[in-house]
Amino acid sequence: MKTIKTMKLKLLKMLLVYFCFFSIECEAQTSTSPTQDVCVGSTEPYLLNPSTSTSTYQWTLSGGGVISSGQGSGSILIDWNANSGGPYTLTVVETDLNGCVGPPKTVDVTLYDLDNATFVLTDFCEGSSNSASSIITSGGVFSFNPIPTNGETIDSITAEITGGIAGNTYFIEYITNGMCPQQHIESVSVNNLDDASFLLSDYCAGSPNSATAISTPGGVFTFNPIPTSGETINSLTGEITGGVPGNTYTVEYTTSGTCSSSQIESVLIYSIPSTGPIFHN
Repeated sequence: MKTIKTMKLKLLKMLLVYFCFFSIECEAQTSTSPTQDVCVGSTEPYLLNPSTSTSTYQWTLSGGGVISSGQGSGSILIDWNANSGGPYTLTVVETDLNGCVGPPKTVDVTLYDLDNATFVLTDFCEGSSNSASSIITSGGVFSFNPIPTNGETIDSITAEITGGIAGNTYFIEYITNGMCPQQHIESVSVNNLDDASFLLSDYCAGSPNSATAISTPGGVFTFNPIPTSGETINSLTGEITGGVPGNTYTVEYTTSGTCSSSQIESVLIYSIPSTGPIFHN
C-alpha cells in the first residue's frame, strides 16, 4: 500500500513540473519577435498567447515607460513616455495555481521619436510659384484637406498649388512616412494681382496725351516695343513726346505692388491737317 501511495506522489510531482515549465508563451503587440520598435508617446498592448486564467503573471519593465494596466494578468498596456532610446526589456514570469514559477519570457523594445511634420507655406500671388519650405522631415506626402472643388491641384512632393484662385485660402496637410509618422496642416492664401488697367486716347500730334483712369497708381509706363525714331515716354504719366504722326505706339504699364501685373494699350497719333494758303483774287 505504501508503495502505491509513493508512486502516486511521484506521478503528481512530475505532472506539476510539466505544467510549471511548459505552459507560457509571450507575445507583444501583434508580433512574437524578441526585438520590437515603438513610438515615443504611444500606448501599446502586450499579451501572452495562450495565457492561463488561473495563473498570475508578474510583468517588469527595465525602463522607457510604465505598465499602466493589466499587471497580474496575461495582458497589459504600456505607456511609452520616455525619450527615444533603448532597448528596454519587458519580462513576464508566470506563477500557476499550484505556486509553481515558470521561466521568464522577455522582449526587447526600442523607442523612436515621432516625426516632425512641420513645414512653412507663404501666401502667394495668383499664378506665381508657391512650393512649401522649411520641411523638417522630407519624403512625406502633401495633399489638400479639405479638397477644393474648382479644379485646383497640388504637387504631392513640393506642395506647389496649380490653378489656385485669387481670394481663396487652402489648407494643406503633410504626412510623413517614417517609423513614427505624423501629420501637420498649414493654410495659404492666394492674393489678387494688381489691376494694371489704364486708358490711352488717340490724339493729334503735339497735343497732351497722358494716360488716364490708372487703376493702380505708382507703376511705370514704357514703350513695348521701343520705337526707333527718338520718341520718349514719361514713365509716370505715359505722356509721349516726339511721336510721329500716323504712327501707332504700344504702351505697357507695370504696377509696383507685391502682386505686380502689367497691361498693354495702343495709341494712334493723328496728323495735323496741312491747310493751304489763303488766296485773294
